[in-house]
Amino acid sequence: MKFLITSIIFLLFIACSDVSSVEYLHESKTENILFIGNSYTYRNGGIDKHLDYLMAGTKHPKDRFIRRATQGKYHLQTHWKDAETRQIFSSKKWDKVILQEYSIGPISEKREFQKYVKRWAKEIRKVNKNAQIYLYSTWNYRDAPGMEDSLLTEYQKVSAKINAKVVPVGMLWKKLREKTNLYDGDGAHPNRKGTFVTACLFYEELFGLDVTKTKNTDPMLSKAEQRKLKKWAHEFHLLAMK
Repeated sequence: MKFLITSIIFLLFIACSDVSSVEYLHESKTENILFIGNSYTYRNGGIDKHLDYLMAGTKHPKDRFIRRATQGKYHLQTHWKDAETRQIFSSKKWDKVILQEYSIGPISEKREFQKYVKRWAKEIRKVNKNAQIYLYSTWNYRDAPGMEDSLLTEYQKVSAKINAKVVPVGMLWKKLREKTNLYDGDGAHPNRKGTFVTACLFYEELFGLDVTKTKNTDPMLSKAEQRKLKKWAHEFHLLAMK
């Protein structure tokens, strides 16, 4: 009888261990990604949702959970002090975090920009020392060509100090300037194509995958338009990596 009870306890222990292992393996496969930004991130459904659409129906080595903390006209300083952003940031151990400053902020308020990028980087890596940080270098206002180059310079300067990668979205927009209009009517925010092609570049940068291999899932853009935008983003990414 004593032997039987001991055997049952042993089997229960093994079963519990197996369940724990399965849960751990499942959790380890999930990559948590957070965007912190403003309307340049959330317009037209949001870059995060477009990434979800692009991943639909494709085979990936990991499950990915993507979320955003965004508010109109927010700076990284504003996010730092915002309770909702803090709540979202504290909700998970983020593997990849994308920081997007207010459009002209890196140029007009350089000191504040660098200060809060560094603060966020320190906070992110306090929670997850292996977290990857990406800086979302945005585009110029339509009537201010050259602004995108200055923005990229400022993002690159601070990226070297925090070991972050810059996603040069503004340079992609510059390359496509003569090919298509990516601006909304205000000449600053992205239209649907602008958000889509930005998401395509993030897809390649974040996942290291070819966006042209994804299905055409955007319900508001034609399949021909989606294929064209994907092709341009992919070609730009290949050149940027050289």
